Amino acid sequence: MLHINSPEETISASPEKVYQVLTCFFERSPEGIPGLSNWESFPGGCRFTVYDHVTCRLSLVEQQPTSHVVYHAEVESPHITATAAFDIVPKGSESTLQAKMDADVPFFLQGMVKGAVNQFMGMAMQYLKKAIENS
Repeated sequence: MLHINSPEETISASPEKVYQVLTCFFERSPEGIPGLSNWESFPGGCRFTVYDHVTCRLSLVEQQPTSHVVYHAEVESPHITATAAFDIVPKGSESTLQAKMDADVPFFLQGMVKGAVNQFMGMAMQYLKKAIENS
């Protein structure tokens, strides 16, 4: 199992607003994420392609209002499943957001994919921060 923890992001928004964006961001195609294409929304999730190579399906699987959101991710080829959990913590008039991902990646492949997954998680966190603060 591959474990990835994103850096904690401080977001200029209430936990309610962070939670709202996290639980419905998949309803519209995101702008400004390099390499993301073929966006398709469906109730409770989305499907997209990253750098024309990897197709991923995200499904919302758990919600705890204003504090916790969990997505299940499934990569089609190579077939990999992952869980991405987002924790929201109030911080005065702002919030902090941290993501933790556990991916079912064979041990011998972890060294090859960890850097790419870390980079993607960092881009996703920056996108979410921008989307939350600008909504």
